[in-house]
Amino acid sequence: MDQALESAPREDFSYAYWLNGHLQPQAIKLPRVLCLESEKYGMKLDMANLRNPHFSRIDDGATYKEALSRGADRLADLETAELEIALTVQGKKYQAVSANGVRMWEVGRIAQHIDFNDLQFKDDAGNLLDCYGRLTVAAWPKSLSFSAEINPDFNYTDGPTVGLVGNGHCIADEPLDIALNPDQEPQEFTAEMWVKIPKRMPQGTYSWMLCKNGNEHVVGNFGFQFRRYRVMAFMNNGGGSRHEHSISESYPYEWDEGGWQHLALSYDGKMMRFYRNGQLQGAKEVDGPRPATAGQLTIGNRCDRLLPALGGIYDQVRIWNRALPAEEIAAHVHKPTELPTREGLILEKEFDEGPVVKQPVWKDAELSIRFKTSEKTWETNQTFNGVWKKDTKKQLTLNCEMDPSQVAKQDVAVHVVSKHKQPFPVTFDPALNCFVADVKNPKRGFADRYVKITEYDEFDLSFESKEDAETHVPFMFYMREPANITGLVPILCKPDGTPTGVHVQLSKNWHYKKIGNYLRAYALVPVKPGSNRFRLRIPYGFYGKLPSASHAQLSLVGAGGEQRWEQFALACGGESITFDSDMSHGDVAVCDVRMPLGQAGKESTPWTWTEAGWGGDWLRVFDADRTKLAFSEMKVAYLSHGPCLAEVMYKGAYGAERDVQLNAHIQFPRTDDYARTFQKLEYRFQTDLSTADTYLMQRAASAWDRVVVYGNGDGVIEEKRVSADLKANDVLIPAIEMKGPGPWWVAFPDRNHNRGEHMPTSGYISWVIRDYQSSFGGKAYNNPFLQVTIGKTRAGGEAMLEARLVPPPQVKSYRKGDSVLLDTEWLHIVTEADNYGGPNEVYRKHLEENPRSWKTTYREVKGNNLQINVDGGTLLHNLPIVIGAEKPEVTVAIKGGIGYLPIRFEGLKNPDGYAIYEIVNGEELKLDQSVHGNDFWQTDHDAATDSYQMTFNLPVDGKLKSQWVLKQENNNKDQ
Repeated sequence: MDQALESAPREDFSYAYWLNGHLQPQAIKLPRVLCLESEKYGMKLDMANLRNPHFSRIDDGATYKEALSRGADRLADLETAELEIALTVQGKKYQAVSANGVRMWEVGRIAQHIDFNDLQFKDDAGNLLDCYGRLTVAAWPKSLSFSAEINPDFNYTDGPTVGLVGNGHCIADEPLDIALNPDQEPQEFTAEMWVKIPKRMPQGTYSWMLCKNGNEHVVGNFGFQFRRYRVMAFMNNGGGSRHEHSISESYPYEWDEGGWQHLALSYDGKMMRFYRNGQLQGAKEVDGPRPATAGQLTIGNRCDRLLPALGGIYDQVRIWNRALPAEEIAAHVHKPTELPTREGLILEKEFDEGPVVKQPVWKDAELSIRFKTSEKTWETNQTFNGVWKKDTKKQLTLNCEMDPSQVAKQDVAVHVVSKHKQPFPVTFDPALNCFVADVKNPKRGFADRYVKITEYDEFDLSFESKEDAETHVPFMFYMREPANITGLVPILCKPDGTPTGVHVQLSKNWHYKKIGNYLRAYALVPVKPGSNRFRLRIPYGFYGKLPSASHAQLSLVGAGGEQRWEQFALACGGESITFDSDMSHGDVAVCDVRMPLGQAGKESTPWTWTEAGWGGDWLRVFDADRTKLAFSEMKVAYLSHGPCLAEVMYKGAYGAERDVQLNAHIQFPRTDDYARTFQKLEYRFQTDLSTADTYLMQRAASAWDRVVVYGNGDGVIEEKRVSADLKANDVLIPAIEMKGPGPWWVAFPDRNHNRGEHMPTSGYISWVIRDYQSSFGGKAYNNPFLQVTIGKTRAGGEAMLEARLVPPPQVKSYRKGDSVLLDTEWLHIVTEADNYGGPNEVYRKHLEENPRSWKTTYREVKGNNLQINVDGGTLLHNLPIVIGAEKPEVTVAIKGGIGYLPIRFEGLKNPDGYAIYEIVNGEELKLDQSVHGNDFWQTDHDAATDSYQMTFNLPVDGKLKSQWVLKQENNNKDQ
């Protein structure tokens, strides 16, 4: 390899995003197009037309950030290509023409791993092949891989199909209603059924398998409800909430496998019992006779049809007028072809009418994949001789290398060994087109899960290369059951623990219970000829002496939606805040909002999940039909996953017509007092829209507040307490200008600890608006407008308050050319000292002196309204502090500061040997927050400029001013 090429900047990146958004109204009917984009190529895959993707090489030299800013423009002129995934069965050729679902497993800066489910194969005449197909796409910056996984299976439609015994009944779209006679309304009963949900059938996340009498809110109801791959058994004997008489099973892996499941619910006049596959899932005392009702029995949906049908195969549905004992239910499971007694059986549906449906079987089938572009054709095929039976999977992979200098896999050997000398296998996975380290059950010398974790998982990585020049090896570190899933940060280091700056993509999942919690960390590892040694460090709760900051692409596969999700955490006591960048779980941008380092009272533990009031949103606008505009063309740039400053940028639009352009910049720093989520939002309106019932930012009404206080840089403007006469939808604070100088702020300091959820509410979110600029109709407005409305109320002067930043009341419509800039800081604050579990004693003392006070928010407003002077560089941003280094030494004088200030130095030619010093009384005191060696700063490589960034967190609590200097050691001053 040419030496100049070896040392040239290398900007490796890729993107995956939905061109027209994931959540768009059905009435729009825009194609579902997945975009794959890298520095070298672009591709558009239409789920309804897989055979004709659009693809082209791209050599415009765009950087990662430049590609973000251009939205989908780089993919505007792609050429038509051919993607042929073909099956030849009994001499007839079928091609994959469409897919019914897409799952985003990993989408980040380095690699995209996405699968298209339920492929539809058709012949030239349009006939469907009975099969289940899945296409997996793995996209790297310079390669693209297609893997087809196929097995014979039915194209399920409503009606007879193969059952557990003989025929069963398939429900695809139309549920099955069964009318019951009065004598089929027993006071004591057992309901049982077999059900199978094939993977190819759309599940939704919430529907019913069997429902008697309306729904769970109706007296006399019983049945089985399907919720995200688990089942709840319900019955309603007359009053009470729907959860009062319910039993929920734990997540069974078998639902993912699509196997047969036996469900049984019995009631003996006192106890309801729920069984799955003959095993008791739970029992609950209800006590009292079941009321006789005249409602129907429905299979595959709720009786009132207010939910989508639950696709599946049902068999042996039975209702008994007695509570079957556990041993009788177990006998039905173990020998489904036999029924020892029919005593008390009042309803039975076996579905065996008509001819027996037979399983599909193939013989000597051939599978092939061909990808043809204007420049090149890649193809592969394989014949599977003999009989190919239903549910037997076969797989074929096609790798398309876009760069001839890609690493030769046979010329690199990779080894992974933990610090406990535990080796793990590393193999090359053709489907993912990378080396995969399979790390299961690593030994640890520390406690894991939701405890205070100050240790790291550490692994020695070696790459032995026979190549004659430096190359970049595609590598994925796949760890099952990390020590904690919410707060981990993988860092590629030198053998001594010094961060290299190589980006490690942090993708993970805790929803897909079949696999369990896992980390999939991707990297393009720079490898020189010969031996290369690295250390992979994974902090969890702490990095050095401070709680770490982390950001991850959290996959929702297994949780519903099955798209990407952005999750931030401070330490590892649960997530701190999440963003739904595809609106795949709802129609808002901000979802879970929690309280890190919080606890539910002095005797509780801080290292667990707590609430700070669920959710929020960015812009809300509507089309002419009053439908909320959803995201489209949403790209996400993963700049840093942590551990000192996590950072991500979003570029997209609202609406299928791109009515509003959106830019969002999220930063989340390491500290030890409370979480700060910096959210900088920019909206640019491209068309005229009504302002009615819209907002620019929202904090959801989801916890019981007693007061809201808002103010400006000078102090409090107004305090409004919740009064007993308020009711839902009342306006507590009408749209009002927050006058005076910024920063402006909104606080909710007096809150009930528990809102009836499964985790305690020990904190709340306050807003700090550090900058606000807007232009409506050509007029500038430089002060924000606040509105607070009442959600729900309850006795004692408590209400769920929804806070909104809104356009000025006199602005009745957004006009083309209007714009808004919001530079905000979301504070995750506890109400009082007993609810704080962190180590910052300055913060604790403040809380003791000011419990449930707006002063906690105002302390941040004033204390972090920084005045900064820089010598040797340029101040690029005030908070977090960002400095462009220009000289070998950079001096920073700071007036103010609360907690640990995040500070980043950019433009460093070589990060080795740097240290930061505090100047105290003329003496330089070296900052050292290390615990395990070289473990308190963050290094990021900026390949676009071939320079480095270093991030630190400065202790400034209690200091009115401080002075810091960044410099290299005398023997290494190559700035």
